[in-house]
Amino acid sequence: MKVYLDDWREAPPGYIVVRTVNELKELVKKHGKEIEILDLDNYMEEYYPFGGNGIDFIRWLEEAVYLGKVELNPNVKIVSHSSDRYAAREIEEIGKSIKAYLRSKR
Repeated sequence: MKVYLDDWREAPPGYIVVRTVNELKELVKKHGKEIEILDLDNYMEEYYPFGGNGIDFIRWLEEAVYLGKVELNPNVKIVSHSSDRYAAREIEEIGKSIKAYLRSKR
């Protein structure tokens, strides 16, 4: 499963588009082991009240994985398509940390 978090862009072919962070959290809780790619935007504009932005999500995911509240595919690719390069870099760095943790648990 390939998941694309964005408030207005359409997902690339083969991806599931998710419009809110809360919706993404529920998807990850139910299907975390099936997710191959998480492609995150940061700014969620009008959808911000529904769970925050991409950085809020990746910080939640980091904590949820570390505490064992979410099972995630250890080979998941976590990237950001945010036009804000600082936010994209932060999302991807936290993603690398999550992946390193998952690999250490094998």
